[in-house]
Amino acid sequence: MEVDKNFDNLFNKPVGIVVKTASPLSFDVLLAENSFVQLDDVLVCKSVVKRNNENIEVKFYGVVVELTKYLEGVDILYQEVKAKEGVLPVNPVYLAKINVNRIEPQYYIPPKPGDEVFKAFDEDRDKGLFFDAMETKIPAGLSQDGLPIYINYNFINGKDGAHISISGMSGVATKTSYSLFLINSIIQKSQDMPKFVIFNVKGKDLLFLDKENVRFKEEDREKFEMMGLEPKPFKDVAFYCPPEKPDSQNPMGAARYDVDKYGFSMKDFASERLLKYMFVENEQEISNLNFIIDRIASKLYELSKTSDTLIDDKAGREIKDLDDLYELLQEVYDEKDNDKERYYSWFGRNTSSQSIEAFLRRFAFGKKYIRNLIKNEKSTHIKNITKEFVENMHTLNVVDISDLHSVGKMFVVGVILDKIFKQREESGVSDPKIFVLLDELNKYAPKEGWSPIKDTLLDIAERGRSLGVILIGAQQTASEVEKRIVANSAIKVVGRLDTAELSGEQYGFLSKSLKQRVSMLKKGSMVLYQPDIPTPTVVSVPMPPWATRKEEVKDDEESEKILDDFRNIFG
Repeated sequence: MEVDKNFDNLFNKPVGIVVKTASPLSFDVLLAENSFVQLDDVLVCKSVVKRNNENIEVKFYGVVVELTKYLEGVDILYQEVKAKEGVLPVNPVYLAKINVNRIEPQYYIPPKPGDEVFKAFDEDRDKGLFFDAMETKIPAGLSQDGLPIYINYNFINGKDGAHISISGMSGVATKTSYSLFLINSIIQKSQDMPKFVIFNVKGKDLLFLDKENVRFKEEDREKFEMMGLEPKPFKDVAFYCPPEKPDSQNPMGAARYDVDKYGFSMKDFASERLLKYMFVENEQEISNLNFIIDRIASKLYELSKTSDTLIDDKAGREIKDLDDLYELLQEVYDEKDNDKERYYSWFGRNTSSQSIEAFLRRFAFGKKYIRNLIKNEKSTHIKNITKEFVENMHTLNVVDISDLHSVGKMFVVGVILDKIFKQREESGVSDPKIFVLLDELNKYAPKEGWSPIKDTLLDIAERGRSLGVILIGAQQTASEVEKRIVANSAIKVVGRLDTAELSGEQYGFLSKSLKQRVSMLKKGSMVLYQPDIPTPTVVSVPMPPWATRKEEVKDDEESEKILDDFRNIFG
C-alpha cells in the first residue's frame, strides 16, 4: 500500500514555521499555502538553543489538533468580498495548532518563532508517537494518512497497565468489530500466547470467526499487510452454545452444529455455589434474601461432598435438576412445624416466612431460564461450564449466550468469570493471560443498581492485572458503567457517540474539538487513547478477513450464491 508523501516532504522541505506565542507544550505553525497538512498529522519542529555556550538541537514532536484559514488584512466581511474581487490587497493565512507529545532532548523550553516545521516520517514519526519506546507494538489501526498506529502491549497485558474500555453506538463497527481487530493483532504480535474468552451476547455474529469473509477485498488485504498483520480468519477457535433442551445434542439457535454444548450438573451447581447467579433483581429487592441464598448454597455445598451425586440428606432422593431442588425446598418450608431441625438447616433459625416465600418465588422464576443448562453427571457430549471449559481453553473461546433470557445470560457470564478468577487466585499463576470480551457491560456492571456479577467484574478491573485476567469491556455508553471499571482501563476507545453522552466525565481525555469529531466519525473509525501518547489518535480499521455473520461466510458450496446475492444488492 503506497503512502502519499507530497513533494515538500520528499525534498525535506518545511511545511511551515513557528509563529505567534509558543510554549513547550503547544505552538502555532504558519503553513505554506501549498502544504497538505491535516488533523492528526505528526509534525516535528527543529530548534537550536544555546546552553553553556553550546548550540543544542532540540526537536519538538507534536500532533495537529486544529487547522484554520483566514485572510489577513481584512476587518469586516465586506472587505473579504472586495479581496476576492482583487480590489483589496490581503494575505491568506493557513494556521495549524500543535500539541507537543515529546521533546528530545527533554528541555522544557519553547521553540522560537521562525523555527522550521516538517512533517514527521519514519524515525521521527515513531518518536512523535512513542512507537520507538514500545517493547511490543500491537497494531491498532491506520491513521488518516494510511500509516499504522500501535498500542503499547505493556499497557494491555498488565505489565504497566491493563484493561480496555470501548464505547460507541451500535452498527458503526466500533465495539465488537474493533475488539476483534485488537484481539487478532494481540494473537499475531504478542509473544505470551494469551487466551481469549468472548461472550456472544446478541445474534450469531461471532460464531463464524474461523471462516473466510466473502466481502474481504484486495484493498483490505493491503491495509492489513501495511500493519504487519497476516489477513486470515482466526485459528484454534472453540465455539460453545447452550443445548436446546437439557442434555440435548442440538445447540440452542442452531446457527451451526459443529459446536460444543455447555452446561452443568446439579453437583457442579452445589459444589461451585452457583445459586447466587440466578438472582438478577436490583439490590434493594435482593438484599433481604442474601442470607437465605448463602445459607442454602452452604447446605448444598455440604451435600455435594457426601457422594458422587447430589442427594437429599433426609429422604435420600437424588436432586437431578432445579425442579427437584425447588420441590425439596418447598417441602422443607411446608413441613417446618413437623421437622424444625431440617427447616433450620436449610433456612436458618431467624428467617422470616415472608423472606423465604420471596426467595422461593424468585427461585421458581429463575430456574425456568437455565433449565436447559442442566446436564446429566455422566453426559460427555455437553462440556462442563465450570471445569472442562476453563481447564481446556483454546486460543479463542466463543461462548454463545444470545438466545438465553437475561437470567441465563447473567448466570453463564457470572459462573465463567467467577471460575476463572478463583482459579487464578488459588493457583497464584498469572500466565497465560486470559482476556475476557464482554459487550453490553453496562448491564453486567451498572453504574447504579446491582447485579450478581458486578463485584466479580470490579475485582477483575482492580486486581485482575496481577492475576493475568484482562477485561475488554464494550458498551454503548460508558457513563452507565461502574466508574471504577472505566477508570481502571488503561486503553480507552471511543466510536461515534452523541454529544449528550460525550459531556460525561468518562470522556475527559477528549479535547473539545475531538468530542466534536467523535459525534461525526464514519463507520470503522474511532478515537484511541493510551497512556504513552498524550494526544488521543483517530484510527480506522479495514474490513476483516474473518466472517462476522453467516451471510459473509465464504466456502466452496455457498460462496457463489453469496456473491450473486451481493451483486444483486449492490449492482
